[in-house]
Amino acid sequence: MIDQIYMDKSTLKDVMEKYSIEKRFKFLVERSNSISYTLVCQSKECPWLMKASSINKSKMFRIRVLNSKHTCPLKDVVHSDCRATSGLIGGIIAPKLRNHKRKYTPNDIRDDVRLDLGIDINYMLAWRAKEKALESIMGQPAASYGKLPGYLYTLDKTYPGSHIRMKKMPENEFLYVFIASHAFIKGFDHCRPIVVVDASHLKSTYTGAFVSANTLDGAGNILPLAYRVIDSENDASWTWFFEQFKEAYGERENMCVVSDRHNSIIKAVSIVYNNIQHYACIWHLWANVCKNFRKANEQLSEVFYTMAKTYTQTDFDKLMKRVEQFDVRVKNYLELVGYEKWARLYAPVPRGWVMTSNIAECINSTLVAARELPIFDFLEQVRLMFARWNCTNRKNASCTFTLLGKKFQEMIVLNESKSGRKHTTHSNRRCTDTK
Repeated sequence: MIDQIYMDKSTLKDVMEKYSIEKRFKFLVERSNSISYTLVCQSKECPWLMKASSINKSKMFRIRVLNSKHTCPLKDVVHSDCRATSGLIGGIIAPKLRNHKRKYTPNDIRDDVRLDLGIDINYMLAWRAKEKALESIMGQPAASYGKLPGYLYTLDKTYPGSHIRMKKMPENEFLYVFIASHAFIKGFDHCRPIVVVDASHLKSTYTGAFVSANTLDGAGNILPLAYRVIDSENDASWTWFFEQFKEAYGERENMCVVSDRHNSIIKAVSIVYNNIQHYACIWHLWANVCKNFRKANEQLSEVFYTMAKTYTQTDFDKLMKRVEQFDVRVKNYLELVGYEKWARLYAPVPRGWVMTSNIAECINSTLVAARELPIFDFLEQVRLMFARWNCTNRKNASCTFTLLGKKFQEMIVLNESKSGRKHTTHSNRRCTDTK
């Protein structure tokens, strides 16, 4: 309408483009520069007109003239081939992409545009519209790395006592980032010294890998210890990770690391920690066995997992004989890996219930959608997820402690009533005992 104000010319152009699609007509740009924008109807005889100009040569534009009546033929209005640009569609679908967990494919965009605007678009236009919408929400992927220094500084000030480090290349380009919150560091003091590490690939424009170190608390919940983003899984990146982990958490008695049998992890643990045992995830180990010896999958799967978790030498030997009778090559392979790496019976250091790297895999599966985000948004999603987990676990632990306290008091009252004594307060009992 007349006197309507827009914050800039590009916004006005998007609005007019959507307006032409809804009204099913085409316009021509008669004048377009930094201070004016004039549109006319495609039909020369039609008086439709829109004139807008900047306000005092600023970025804001005001509509000065608008004649919304059409006199052009019906076929020009109804049957015109209206086309939408990727920028216009991106602006329309942007609110639907703010939740990164939502699966919104280009085919979904095509269906929504057909319903909302009544036009058909091809797959590539829908894909470009989605990319522009994501860029408008999150910015350029490269700019996300420029936010990291300020973000890490804010984390360090918000969570004092944390261990937060970033390493750059000589060209001042990003290489690694390591984050261990103060809450994680303090929580590890009350857990068994079992650390489970695993990595998963990032799917953003600039690929990399996300690495997390985790353990189980006393209630069996996952306690994240540290997480980081690296360029790739190699000897240098894993060595740097365990160096930072050792600086943050130190070295505890009977400490061990559980992971898959990645050579870089095994090498890094032996370099950084001289006296710490590295155990193999039995699920990954058995996957390697099935890959090398295909017949072992169905016949020996249950036998292997039982053998890995057994506590007695007799049971272990019986199960190993069954493996040898079925395929001696499987026995030789497991022996070559080393019984102490996967069998609970031979473990020099107790590994408790942690026979696999499932707790790290759970984190990776939870972050499937977030791994497509730029690095700044991804790290923030990780921080928020871990904060929610810690808050929930703390509340559950507090409620459990309160319930146990009430049960304990009820037991005291019940025992005293059975013994024929009246229930008295602690102070009265103390006075009675003193008399």
